[in-house]
Amino acid sequence: MFIKVEPAGFFMHTVKLIFDLDKPDSEDTEVRDYLTQHELEPRYRWDDKLDDNNAEVIQFGGCYLGNHLQSIGQIQRKAVEVELLVEVISPYVEELFNEEGLIHVGTCKGVINELVSEFHDESYFGSNESGELAVSLPQDEILRSAKLILTKNS
Repeated sequence: MFIKVEPAGFFMHTVKLIFDLDKPDSEDTEVRDYLTQHELEPRYRWDDKLDDNNAEVIQFGGCYLGNHLQSIGQIQRKAVEVELLVEVISPYVEELFNEEGLIHVGTCKGVINELVSEFHDESYFGSNESGELAVSLPQDEILRSAKLILTKNS
């Protein structure tokens, strides 16, 4: 999901939530559930194209969403953080599995998920040179934790 905020008039703005229907993001369901739980109805809803994919756009007035926009942004950030953690942690776990001669894909994914939960802490996140969200994890701690999880699950 993409969030697009545009000026709409004197001290007003429009918020568009754009969902890629062909390649849904991990946070899409949680955002839709949030909107439903808080009975937030869009002003407009339409289908569009997003990089040659089918997309749904739902538009709200900025004042109508108010602080809900922060909550929706937090849902999106949490999903991006998890994706970054999986991206950084996976090679270490795969390397460990290769070293140990383990093949079970389900176990590998389980270890990755446990490590994501363990390392999903604000202190590991920051911005890179481009101002994008980045994660910095200590390799030795990842490997130590992965080995402990494997030992615990054996």
